[in-house]
Amino acid sequence: MSGAIEAQGGPTREPQRFVAVVLPDLLCELAGASLVAGSAPRAAIAGAKHGSESAEVSRARSAPLGVLLAHAKTQNSGVLAAVNDAAKRCGVRVGQTVAEANAFLSHLVVREVTHEQIQKRLGEIAEVALGFGPTVAIEAPDTVWVDVTGAAHLSGGENALLFELAARVRALGHLAKVAVSNGPRLAQSFARWGPVNREGCLVVPANETALRVRALPVHALPIDAERTTWLVRLGVLTVGDLARLPRSAAASRLADDAGRVLDLAEGRDDSPLDAYVPPSLPCEAITWDEPASGSEPLLFVLRGLVSRLGARLEGRGEAVQALDLVVMHDRSMARLEGASPETVLRFELSAPLWRGEELYRVIASRLGRAELRAPSVGLRLEARAVTRALTLQLSLSRYAAGLGGNPSRGPETLAIVLAELISDLGKDKVGLLKLEGSHRPEKKSRLVPVTPSLLAPRPAVSELAPPGEADAAKAVPTRLLSRPIPFDAPLRPGATVSVEHRLYSVERVTFEHRVAGVEWWTGQPVSRDYVRAWLGGRSSGLEVVVYVDRSTGERKIQAICD
Repeated sequence: MSGAIEAQGGPTREPQRFVAVVLPDLLCELAGASLVAGSAPRAAIAGAKHGSESAEVSRARSAPLGVLLAHAKTQNSGVLAAVNDAAKRCGVRVGQTVAEANAFLSHLVVREVTHEQIQKRLGEIAEVALGFGPTVAIEAPDTVWVDVTGAAHLSGGENALLFELAARVRALGHLAKVAVSNGPRLAQSFARWGPVNREGCLVVPANETALRVRALPVHALPIDAERTTWLVRLGVLTVGDLARLPRSAAASRLADDAGRVLDLAEGRDDSPLDAYVPPSLPCEAITWDEPASGSEPLLFVLRGLVSRLGARLEGRGEAVQALDLVVMHDRSMARLEGASPETVLRFELSAPLWRGEELYRVIASRLGRAELRAPSVGLRLEARAVTRALTLQLSLSRYAAGLGGNPSRGPETLAIVLAELISDLGKDKVGLLKLEGSHRPEKKSRLVPVTPSLLAPRPAVSELAPPGEADAAKAVPTRLLSRPIPFDAPLRPGATVSVEHRLYSVERVTFEHRVAGVEWWTGQPVSRDYVRAWLGGRSSGLEVVVYVDRSTGERKIQAICD
């Protein structure tokens, strides 16, 4: 039997598959965001009201832009690391100094981007990519990798996976080219130089990798510019041209990278991924130059923050249980007004949330009513506690959420509504009634804070016997008064009583039940008679539960029946 297995070659191993997300305009996008932030949020919100961008924001987006690259603690080199299309049309190119670029374009806008900003943004996109594979990695200045080996079928295949991943990256405001191949470097080369479709996606089948990589230009290989120029001068224009050269001759010119580069030229890639570990608590922040007053501009900015935070949480498979919204004020104005430089709004969620729209509904209702004593110059959204996100399995969530998969129409709405109520009314005013062991109606239940365990589905209870006709005629008390109202009238038909400054006449009285000497262990035993009274007024009636203290004769309204 073992010989038969060896003769057949044994089981075939599924090739590894990696997705590379290349962001060709990341530097310009980061620098351009700072330009728009300088005119946002008031200019942006003014344009949103009229259905289009304001002229100020439109000019900021279309301005010729050059980007300088620097470390956070060092000066930049003065050489342009990236330019946008508007600058390229005027002759500005990467590698020029700022002085040389200004000779071509005097009104060139130059912004600086640090390596730390790039790493942070790549890390955020990597968190989104975690929703498609167990391992992600990043490489400055423009690449995010995700290992999708054996996971593509969960997204409906590799084509569907690339389409969805590209759509999520575009939703974050980035142009992306996405490719999947047998290795990380191969996928990166195909994403940068391969024939992607209209959505920016390219699937390279495993059995066609060696053939398709030969059609790529030699610039697609990880070789420095000097060696690439030498190869082009020799007439080696494509990867196929390099693969046809004798391996020993090519290796002498490629130095230490020869083995890795020539393996890539033949469609082999065993490069390892240096796994990216996301921060334990995600945070999103944005600042702008011109101070903004009021809450309306902040609500406009908040929508973008919660959208990015929600996308990251979804990729991580996590939900936020508690978070802070920090409004950063203009320090000079805050000092003048005697206010704190930051206003912190804390949110304790009754159930974990991760969708951007849900978080926006909870936060916006409170932010809109917040008292801001100084103009704001930034917002920061910080998660203080995260937990595993619990979702409905597969397509069941779409049916439970209603037509079109709208989460605002399904059972998950309860957690959102509770979170909004807690945000509006306070944590001590929203909760669930917990039954207590007491004979007194006002002590039979207690309001307890809402927690995820209390929102969990309860086991089904056996059906009770249907009530009799006499019980069905009685309305259930719906408002149990924490402070009973004095009932200053005899409990007999025809008596007149004043309730909350309104006059009523007693129409009917029935005895309910009696408690005698209950809670004797407290040292203050209670003995009462409970009766139900129907009160009639000029415009409406009232049904109440009244108790009579058997020791003092005092009468008070304990509950109202609607």
